[in-house]
Amino acid sequence: MKRGFTIIELLIVIAIIGILGGIIFTGARYLLGDHSEKEARAQIEVLSLALEDFKRRFGEFPATGGDAWEEANGARILLHSLHGTHEYDDRTQEWERLSEDQTYKSLLPLDKFRYAALESDADDSSSFDLMQADHYLVDPWGEPYVYQFPRMDGHEGFLLYSKGPDGRSAPFSESSASTQEKRPEDHDNVPANEPGKW
Repeated sequence: MKRGFTIIELLIVIAIIGILGGIIFTGARYLLGDHSEKEARAQIEVLSLALEDFKRRFGEFPATGGDAWEEANGARILLHSLHGTHEYDDRTQEWERLSEDQTYKSLLPLDKFRYAALESDADDSSSFDLMQADHYLVDPWGEPYVYQFPRMDGHEGFLLYSKGPDGRSAPFSESSASTQEKRPEDHDNVPANEPGKW
């Protein structure tokens, strides 16, 4: 004689499936989050080395235009300056295509990075045109990498970091004589010492 499930047995099975699903979902989210953070760290290391190489070649890091600085534009300057086909003119705040004899080999492994279009209707990173200087670098969470030189907060060197999974960080455009306390929104930044060099 066949015996069917009782309501209590059915509820127990559903509860067990729910618990297992929660464990699997939490574990997957942790592993994926950890992977994205490692990817951001690796990309920032590559970008930092490329910036140092750029400075050795040209005597200075790529400039981001001081008061006219914007996040997407900083990430755009970072990409196109290190790619070697364009130069950003601080005076005109425009990109100038380098002549053929001025171009140099890209300092970036372009296939290891993600890009976003400046215009939302052209947001197809698989078909961007580096000759048009129309894209910028994004972190594993799809946000622009924060790049700024010279730093507007008064610290030495360049500013380069990811805002992490929450996409938020403290303001870093004001010069300060002392190091500020780390804010809650900065606890997931990559690297953790930016934007304040705590």
